[in-house]
Amino acid sequence: MREAEFKAWLEAEGYSTATINTQMADVRRLDRAYGNLNDLPDGQTLASIRASLAYSKADQRAGRPSPCKFAIDGDLYDNLAHYRAALNFYQRFLDARSAPRAASTYDLTPQDVLDAIDRCNSAGSMEAFVASREGLGDPAKFWLLHRGRRYPSNAIVRDALSRNGASALPDEAQCKATLDALGFVVIDWPAFESLRKTFLTRMADFEDFHRQDGKYWTIERRDKNQLIEKVRTIAESSADDRSAGEQIYRLLSVGGQGLPLSWRTLDEVQKADTDLRDRFYTVVATLARSDDDPLATIATCAKALEQLKIDGIDGLRRGEVLAIAVSVVGTVHPETATWFKISRIEAMGQRLFGRKLFAHPQFQPTDLDEYLQLTRALFGLFATEFDWNPVDLFDVQGFVWVALDDKWTDGDDAPAQESATLPSTHEEREALQRSPYWFVGASYGGRDDQAERFLAEGIWDIGSPSDRQREQILRMQPGERIAIKATYVRRNGLPFENRGRTVSVMQIKGIGTITANAGDGKSVSVAWESGYNPREWYHYTYQPTIWQVYPNNEMAKRLIRFAFDGETQDYSWFLQNLSHWGGLPTEEAPAPDPVKRSPLNLILYGPPGTGKTYRTMAEAVRLCHGLADGDPLLTDPARRQEMRKAYEELRGQGQIGFVTFHQNYAYEDFVEGLRPKPLADGVGFTLVAEPGILRRMAEAAEASAEEHVLVIDEINRANISKVFGELITLIEPDKRLGMDEGMRLILPYSGARFGVPANLHIIGTMNTADRSIALLDTALRRRFEFRELMPDASLLGTVDGIDLAAMLATINERIEYLFDREHQIGHAYFIGCRNRADVDAVMRHKVIPLLAEYFYEDWAKVATVLGDGNGDEGLRDVGFIDRQPLRAPDGMGGNEDAAPRYRWSVRERFNYDRLMGK
Repeated sequence: MREAEFKAWLEAEGYSTATINTQMADVRRLDRAYGNLNDLPDGQTLASIRASLAYSKADQRAGRPSPCKFAIDGDLYDNLAHYRAALNFYQRFLDARSAPRAASTYDLTPQDVLDAIDRCNSAGSMEAFVASREGLGDPAKFWLLHRGRRYPSNAIVRDALSRNGASALPDEAQCKATLDALGFVVIDWPAFESLRKTFLTRMADFEDFHRQDGKYWTIERRDKNQLIEKVRTIAESSADDRSAGEQIYRLLSVGGQGLPLSWRTLDEVQKADTDLRDRFYTVVATLARSDDDPLATIATCAKALEQLKIDGIDGLRRGEVLAIAVSVVGTVHPETATWFKISRIEAMGQRLFGRKLFAHPQFQPTDLDEYLQLTRALFGLFATEFDWNPVDLFDVQGFVWVALDDKWTDGDDAPAQESATLPSTHEEREALQRSPYWFVGASYGGRDDQAERFLAEGIWDIGSPSDRQREQILRMQPGERIAIKATYVRRNGLPFENRGRTVSVMQIKGIGTITANAGDGKSVSVAWESGYNPREWYHYTYQPTIWQVYPNNEMAKRLIRFAFDGETQDYSWFLQNLSHWGGLPTEEAPAPDPVKRSPLNLILYGPPGTGKTYRTMAEAVRLCHGLADGDPLLTDPARRQEMRKAYEELRGQGQIGFVTFHQNYAYEDFVEGLRPKPLADGVGFTLVAEPGILRRMAEAAEASAEEHVLVIDEINRANISKVFGELITLIEPDKRLGMDEGMRLILPYSGARFGVPANLHIIGTMNTADRSIALLDTALRRRFEFRELMPDASLLGTVDGIDLAAMLATINERIEYLFDREHQIGHAYFIGCRNRADVDAVMRHKVIPLLAEYFYEDWAKVATVLGDGNGDEGLRDVGFIDRQPLRAPDGMGGNEDAAPRYRWSVRERFNYDRLMGK
């Protein structure tokens, strides 16, 4: 192989370092196994080698052996796909090198240019590089883009030529032509700056592409992300190619603004002969589903679309062929390609790069390579030069679409037809993203099914709501989506193989949008959609009357799309992923999904009052709702009550369980134990195995597949070895059901096979004033992550002249000196103090009794901590503690001879001056 040239070509094409290293390694291995790839034996080509490495999903299921000449470790299907892609890369390199070279290259090679770039980098700055050699010239209009950085094109070319001994140096336009001919990207910088200014004017609040609010997010990115997810879901479903292709084309052509594909083509396809229509949709599905190299898939399917035009679908002209082939692949692989509109692409090529893109009347792979090379170059520029943090190539496409839109006309410099329907404030956008979807039962008051009445009257209500149900109904807001459900189980007649086991089923009877809340905690008005046909959903169900579903995990997203967007349910995906959570016995489970869960075993430890309870609640809500660590719901003090409410809701739904350990807590309470049950005749009793909270939570997590959290308060107070028993092994992350080393054990009382699913997280709290972490059972310490929570005085302010932060810091410094750091006073005691009376109450009823407990009623030390100690002279100008000398009883030798003793008491009024050092 031409290793150095191949690497130089990959670098010039703008591929990432990881991609370059991967392709180099794969091609190198193929070269060793099949002979020199540049000089293959007669009858053998790169295409024939690639064809010999074909390996389908059907081959994988059948266990067909590897067709490769060398041994392959790991997944055979994926690895062979990678080697086929590597051959595609190398073929494109050879094609580029064999293309006729323009005369303006001045006998330079790509490596000569790369060497000049290295010298520019070594100079430390562009200015230093220009000054390092005579005649390089100052930067002007054209700039070379390489690996996300800009280089003056004239200086780079002239430096390379002068190193080669050239005497005549080209002008700027010739330098650009030379770099273009050698396969590099040169940008017209003034033209780019003009487009960048236009983009930033139209996206006035733009900061970077990662930001998930603002005009760019709402106009260009949010809907695209949703469509990417929907198309991927269809592509991964079990639907046949023809059906999947039609669903994908409809998503990308109708029902929204700015979609890449044409509804006119859809109309023409629908009117075509059945054979042509089926072939067309199969090509679309192939674009989305192919595991081949994405660019090879585009090339193959573009040729198939061109043939369909010849065969009778006249609307498949050049621009539409390109739009379909590139856009569908880009939707599934946005890191590789983008949505495509020929008019915008041609304008981008001409204005920014001085090139006529896609100049051939039919599809040519080299045209696609050229366009994507320019797109990758802009991606690198956005990431490196401007720190805009582009997510994928769709952000480059978004920039081009906005900057080159000649119809951007309204007063806010944004499309009026789109902005009118968007939430207008950050709060509205955030609320929209947090809104739940409601799945509600229709058995009003426990009577017959009322679904028909609800649909006819445009309402949903409940007869006698519980307190929790009333609170849930009061939270239902206009604009939120709602569905009527009925939940049951079924064993036979399932649309998938379930090996004779029962499965939970939820029938969706109707869907609509809430229009008004009556405010009585019993009913809401609903605009129900007419003509909805009931549909059955399997596995991921919920039996209680009201179920709030948030789109924060893949299971929930799939349910929402099924109910409200009409998507089909991918049964195989659920069977596969339910095995991750222990839904099927391990010996019967299908191959695990490659995306592993991350079960958390966590202990929050620290002195009392350091916020362990609040942090435990926040962590449990984070895990159940799939929130980021820094989500405002968890970190914003103003939303503490909202977070607590979310915690209580999850407890009510059974996703969070809570238990407090104590000295007598046992295995029989935690896992399972024998409990007496009266016999049927009322005489005598028998012993039956009753599950404890761990088993109940584990079985609930297995059944629902949502995230569950078991909170163990005061985990250090029990004998851990006795409480967990043999199950201390099962809670290890890699021993969880569905993980690589997942396992089950036989429980001693019930004889049931039991395992802990990966979606059950365990959070413990530990008060270090009760027991040092150093004394914990070693088995527990090995299996849990420990996070220390210490007092944080900086969270406190000044109340009625009392500097709470300084006061707490002083108290804790003295405690640490007299006792240890694990017995400090936590900031949480003072968080709620609003006035001096509140501070006094905390000191009197919490802090002083705790200090007395710490020091075993040694009040002299308590007084010292509070600043009331005064050596041998007793107490003077005391702030918190009074002491009165006790008179020695008769017979003790009198007060002069007896040891001094005192009566200690807490003062009625406190003085903070001495504690504060005044």
